[in-house]
Amino acid sequence: MTQNSIELDATDLRLLQLLQVDASRSNQALAALLQLSPPTCLRRVRRLQETGLIERQVAILQPQRLAAALGHGLQAIVEVSLDRQDSDSLDSFERRAVALDAVQQ
Repeated sequence: MTQNSIELDATDLRLLQLLQVDASRSNQALAALLQLSPPTCLRRVRRLQETGLIERQVAILQPQRLAAALGHGLQAIVEVSLDRQDSDSLDSFERRAVALDAVQQ
């Protein structure tokens, strides 16, 4: 094994999978799912962190609920006037506008 490598067994891989699904699980819960003692499970997690395999834990936000909490999610009717009204300009604007997720029609 080289200095930067780590050997992973089936338990390590399952542990990583469980953490990727829900990193907020307690050590007790992880240990129970893996059928390990809590100290053994904690040692494995710490080893994976210390070797850099687990870089960090993050929160994945639910965009619609966050938007509602921040007062977003408004709907507005907007009228747009273009400087140029030729067919190519109108078609170009429409293609760009409908490509945006926020534009409904």
